Amino acid sequence: MKRPIHFWVIALLLTGLTACQPKKAIRLRAAILQKERTAFNILVGKGGAEEQKLQCLIKSDYQGALAALDREEKDFDRLIDSIKLLPATDIKQGEPLKAAAIDYYTALKTLQLFDRQEVSQQEIAHRLKGDEAMAAHEKIYELSLQKQELYKKVYVKDSVFERTKEQFNAAHGI
Repeated sequence: MKRPIHFWVIALLLTGLTACQPKKAIRLRAAILQKERTAFNILVGKGGAEEQKLQCLIKSDYQGALAALDREEKDFDRLIDSIKLLPATDIKQGEPLKAAAIDYYTALKTLQLFDRQEVSQQEIAHRLKGDEAMAAHEKIYELSLQKQELYKKVYVKDSVFERTKEQFNAAHGI
């Protein structure tokens, strides 16, 4: 059966429209997803700063743990700065996506670097005896409660980030 010419024109137009994916949006989304992998490597990657910090704490090397936290801070700073540099001005929902990613990774960085206070307090507690040591351990407990609040902030930022990613995907049909 022979199809009329307007059928083929419509078919070609539909094929062309579906093939035109928002390339800038896809690149931005891929770059943001890559940053998630980078953050994962900072936090749990083999040989990462977090692993170094924990190994130092096991050995009671508090200065080494603090140095690892300095490295972790620099890693997060590079991650956040790289997101800030991503082009998003001409992309629908691009700026909100970038802002949500920056807010999330900044909150995660704040949470991770809170360990400086805990490490310093652990070092103090390690040197003390008796009632002074008990007071130092009480301070560690108080820091743990404060850290719990930072976790809550990270959860909120993560929820916003996830919603923003969904809105971005919906806006671009990806």
